[in-house]
Amino acid sequence: MPNPHYQRVLEQDRQLPPPLRIFTRAMSSWWTIGVLVVFVVGYVALALVPLGGRYLWQLRFIDSTQQQVLTWWPLQAAAILLAVVAVWSALRRLPLRLANLGAFLAVFGFATILVSQSWAFRYQSTGIAAVPISQASDEANTDPLSLTYTTRFGDTSERVLTVMLSSQAPVQVPLTALPRWNDAAGDNCPTLKLHDDPKLQSALGYQVRITTIAYVADGTLTQQPDGTQAVTPTPDGQRNTTALPYPARALLSLQFVVDSEAGDTTTTTLWLPFEPEGTDSLVPNRFFNIKGLGSVGLAFRPMSKKLPFAMAGKGWQSGVVEKDYLGTIYIADSNAGRLLQPNQYRFLSETQTTYPYTAIMDDGTEQDYQMNWLDLIGAADQQQHALIRITEHKALIFITAGLITFLLGVVLDRLLDLPGRKRKTNPQTQLQSN
Repeated sequence: MPNPHYQRVLEQDRQLPPPLRIFTRAMSSWWTIGVLVVFVVGYVALALVPLGGRYLWQLRFIDSTQQQVLTWWPLQAAAILLAVVAVWSALRRLPLRLANLGAFLAVFGFATILVSQSWAFRYQSTGIAAVPISQASDEANTDPLSLTYTTRFGDTSERVLTVMLSSQAPVQVPLTALPRWNDAAGDNCPTLKLHDDPKLQSALGYQVRITTIAYVADGTLTQQPDGTQAVTPTPDGQRNTTALPYPARALLSLQFVVDSEAGDTTTTTLWLPFEPEGTDSLVPNRFFNIKGLGSVGLAFRPMSKKLPFAMAGKGWQSGVVEKDYLGTIYIADSNAGRLLQPNQYRFLSETQTTYPYTAIMDDGTEQDYQMNWLDLIGAADQQQHALIRITEHKALIFITAGLITFLLGVVLDRLLDLPGRKRKTNPQTQLQSN
């Protein structure tokens, strides 16, 4: 039975027009809350837990990534609507008294977490960079700008074809319509006219048509003695369907059709393996002789973008591989040639591996990042590197604030509900008990 406060609210609702009355009651109904909770929790569970060896987002009719499924707008709308319903229900069902302060805080904290997490699912991004550690140990004689290393910040949810013609700069062509977890060939393969990309079109300079003709989500590429390529798809039951944003052993087939000035047409078909770790540099490491076009560098990899800043380290000594001896990491603006603020970051111990900093963008705006040191690679190599994970969390502060508010509300509600605290008794209940 509704409490007296909520009964008075329902009595006031009767004075509203029928459509508005139905809406206000539905927005504070336990049925509405239950349906939204089941939808949000169930959907997220299907996105995170594989069923029958495959994830929801790997099915043919979805064929997406976990991140893209979690940022699907109906899920975000349901989470935000659940937050609104929770706050609206608390305001309608609970009287504004000190005794209910804990409950209100818990509800507002829960709503903040829902909205912030929806924001984080959609806008947070991560990347990994290999940063060389300088061998210079004398701080007085070390110029940080001379030690900078411009790295790449990869978008693992998008894949591109990187094309490099002769000495021109590499061009990334998006492959947004390409399947991910399911093979495609012939009529089932989307016709991607890669030569229509504006940046690649200007680099070609003459009539060249580059199209995708086949895709294998998991397979093996073998180079035959006669120079031809042999592709062996992995059987369905043996494929790797782990929760990656892409199959790690995918293969892409491209067709180059070149029209020469003499009117002749030449066709070249080749296969490219996917390079999931190839985002540290935009320069392809595979070059092919395309008839009528010459040597062309090609790479099938995750999308990457050049950061507006560079990183460099110093304080490294030969033979010392201590994790707490990386010294100072400088973060500099690679375009303006100056250090950012703050300009020094020290790795003190293995337990202190997260460092927030602010990068100044080209337009003067600021971006907040998290830099996490993971591990050293090539320890015995003179060109020693630190593997850095760069994470952008736009909603992290709001998620943290919501969690603290929720926990504070739960604790406060328990303290206000301790045995011995006098409660106001409903007169009707008191009369029934007598």
